[in-house]
Formats: sequence, C-alpha cells, structure tokens
Amino acid sequence: MKTHFTLIEIVVALGILAISLGGLLQLSISSQLKIGRAVEAWENMHMVTQAAEYLLLHNEETTEIPPEFFPYPGYEIACSYDDAEGLPEELENLTGQVPLKQCRIELIRTSDHKTLETVIVDRFGYGESSEQ
Repeated sequence: MKTHFTLIEIVVALGILAISLGGLLQLSISSQLKIGRAVEAWENMHMVTQAAEYLLLHNEETTEIPPEFFPYPGYEIACSYDDAEGLPEELENLTGQVPLKQCRIELIRTSDHKTLETVIVDRFGYGESSEQ
C-alpha cells in the first residue's frame, strides 16, 4: 500500500518547518546579541579595574595613567578624589587619623564622551594627615 501526500499536507508541513526555523533563527540572533553585550561589559570592567589597580598603587595626586599601562585607544580614564562619606560620627576627626578618601574612577569612550563604567574605591589619603 502506497502512501500519497496531498498538496495541502505538504504546504502545512512546510509552513510548520518555516515557523520552526524562524523561531530558531530568532533565538540564535538573540543569544549572539546577549553574548556581545556580556563581552563588552566584561571588557569595560576589565579596563576600569586595570586603571583602578594602577591608581590605587600610586599616591593620591596620580590621576593620569601612562599609555603603556592603559593601552586602549578610544578610551580614557577620569579619576577624582573626595572625602569618604558615610563614616560613623565617632570615627571622624580623631587625632592622628589618616583621612579616608573616595577614589572615583570612570571609563570614558572618547568618540562620544560617554561614561561606560564607574568604580568607587575607598582608600587612605596619605598625602595629608588629620592633626586635631
């Protein structure tokens, strides 16, 4: 006994196949976009972490990073120091206390001057001492 398929059955099967392939293609594209965003976020965090390591190993006046330590064309680092916030009142203004500073490090894309990543690190400010 031979089995024959009608034209309608073939068209329905091809329609189901096309919808399945379309969904698979959409899932694949979505996955590639998510992977691309994750890689970009990792690269940005790697660059700002590398800059933070360099800046925290140097004294407080250092805000520029030499190109041999930050070899990323198209990106720059902005660094600023402020007094740390949120300390308990009983720990502020102690005699001989080394002041706690807040180091704010930003990764900036030079093409549009957009801040891509920011890291804030507390560190001791050895450049000055609090003698009160």
